[in-house]
Amino acid sequence: MADIKQHIVYWGSDHLAIKEKLPGYALYERVDEGLDLATIFSASYRNALFLLGQDAAVWSDAVLFSRLPANNILYDRRCAIAASIQPIADLKNAHAVDFSDIDRLAHIIHYDFFPAQWGFKLSFDRFRLAPDFTGELIERAQASATLRGDFGDEWTTLATWTQRTWSYGDWYETFYPECQFSTGVDVRFVLRVVAMSSGRLIATHTLESSDFLTGLPFYVGSEDADIMVSVAGKGSGEITLGRQHVVRTREGYGHLFAGGQRHIDPDVLAQSIATYFDAGDLKPPLVVYFSGFNIGESFEGLFMMQAMGVPFLLISDSRLYGGAFYMGSAILENQILETIKDTLHRLGFGPHDVILTGLSMGTTGALYYGGQIAPKAIVVGKPLPDVGTVAERGRLYRPTGFETAADIVMMLGGSNDEQGIATVNEHFWRKFRKADLSQTILGVTYMRQDDYQPNGFDRIYHQLSTQNSPVQFLHKGWIGRHNDNTGGIVQWFVQIIRLILKTRYSREE
Repeated sequence: MADIKQHIVYWGSDHLAIKEKLPGYALYERVDEGLDLATIFSASYRNALFLLGQDAAVWSDAVLFSRLPANNILYDRRCAIAASIQPIADLKNAHAVDFSDIDRLAHIIHYDFFPAQWGFKLSFDRFRLAPDFTGELIERAQASATLRGDFGDEWTTLATWTQRTWSYGDWYETFYPECQFSTGVDVRFVLRVVAMSSGRLIATHTLESSDFLTGLPFYVGSEDADIMVSVAGKGSGEITLGRQHVVRTREGYGHLFAGGQRHIDPDVLAQSIATYFDAGDLKPPLVVYFSGFNIGESFEGLFMMQAMGVPFLLISDSRLYGGAFYMGSAILENQILETIKDTLHRLGFGPHDVILTGLSMGTTGALYYGGQIAPKAIVVGKPLPDVGTVAERGRLYRPTGFETAADIVMMLGGSNDEQGIATVNEHFWRKFRKADLSQTILGVTYMRQDDYQPNGFDRIYHQLSTQNSPVQFLHKGWIGRHNDNTGGIVQWFVQIIRLILKTRYSREE
């Protein structure tokens, strides 16, 4: 499969003999050879990859350099960088590369700075125990599965995912496991790469337990292939498995996107959330967007945030089937909070120069963490503060519509009964009740007959009305169920963010 087309822009006077070495999706161009500044700084070049030579004009113009796209800058390592440019290059996540090694440069462009993103999770629906497995299987809905027993003294295959995870040829992938095991047990994962057309075994890769947190990177091969995963163990005890992830990798240049970061929760199966920072125009505020429910492995909201021109931080929840509403262990939640605070510090912004935003599942993250950092604003669409209630309603009102809510209750609440539901709901409100939003603008748009949680807006409104200090509250309701008017929700959502940018930060559209 060919990737979507991508502009590769070289800025420099030296000859760079790389055009013939680039992949088919690359559109190689040079500044001043048919490309002017107005073109390269237009919206159509927002995700272009820039190659900067030693004499590129941006090295003497900090304002010009700040307009380059974040995370998509490679520069000749021989470049002399002025003190006024270095902080901007750091915020834009520019990378020094040896331009004299054309083959290496072409490799980095092709395998590490490809456009778009790709990731996949293995489903428990396709999880199969080995025929000779004699131990005990404990399933916790589709949140996790525990294998318990004596697995023997030699490596033994315990289970396999019959689902074939496809991969197009000439890609690098990384396998990230979700797995924990007791003392006395050792675990490994075995990946078999099989040619899609012929069924020929291309390669076998093994991931040992000592490397679970970093994952298993591997080259697929030159042809389209299926990736087949199995788990093996030895010793006696328990092995708990969550979702297993296969992600097109960038060899250290980022997770999902170039510049993306993966944050691991060691307390729960080494599950993870992902963040992506774009420094934008380097001016306040920072806009944080929490992705909605997504069964793929990806960030959401990139184009929407880019269009605003501001520095932004995307946060995506990689756990369970499509996300776990950004709540979890103290370690995971602290990583999210510290990432937001650290990003503000890197930009040199004040601690409150941040707007937290999200839609549907993302509203829970925006409200939960917004209540802890007193941001300039919180803007959400289709709020779902009570995930336990969403799961409870699913049994009668949406029996096949959102089964993952029950997995979240099992994971966060410890059970799928009334106590588990109450525990998950209280997890959110325990933090939100303490929120000081007296200096925060709160924008909420919602569906009046929301079939996930009909009283989500009412619960938020009531809680804010009981606080001692007044809250600036903008809200709009729409007729319909949760997904009946996503267009109207998004339009109002974007409009309120832009209104705050204009009135509080003097940013013109």
